[in-house]
Amino acid sequence: MPNTEKKIENLKKANEESHSLIVDSLKSALYELLETKDINEIKVVDLTKKAGVSRGGFYRNYYLVTDVLADDIKMIAEDVRRTQGKDIEKNWEIILDTVYLHRKKIPLLLKAGMGFEILDQINQSLNDVKEENRLRITAWNGIVFNCIILWAKQGFKTSPKQLAAKMTEVTLNFF
Repeated sequence: MPNTEKKIENLKKANEESHSLIVDSLKSALYELLETKDINEIKVVDLTKKAGVSRGGFYRNYYLVTDVLADDIKMIAEDVRRTQGKDIEKNWEIILDTVYLHRKKIPLLLKAGMGFEILDQINQSLNDVKEENRLRITAWNGIVFNCIILWAKQGFKTSPKQLAAKMTEVTLNFF
């Protein structure tokens, strides 16, 4: 590989790492701020100061403060969608284990009014569904969404394994 190509490859890698560091710092800082402030009270300057990121770094990645949360919701939903299959019990285990990993974020997302964004990301699975299955999948997505919301409101007191068993029973009888 010629020297110039290697430099370009290294520059791209450095840019990707920088982007990832900025995004992770902004997400962490925003969740910290949400613990004590309402989303409407958090300004870009507050967020960038807390994250140790320049305003330019913020605006290269996001337009609004809520875009940081929307980006995180999208990543969580993609993790869940990638691992789902036809086994309802296994799906519940995967979904609830993934949500449980983010149990500190979910209440803050709801506090920030991002419930509809969570549902919208769950419904992204409809893009890959045949028309005749859309109603069934929409019902499934609604059940998943409402289970997550109720579980969050209860403080995630039930373990993912226990809740997966209960939800499997409910949904097997439902479908």
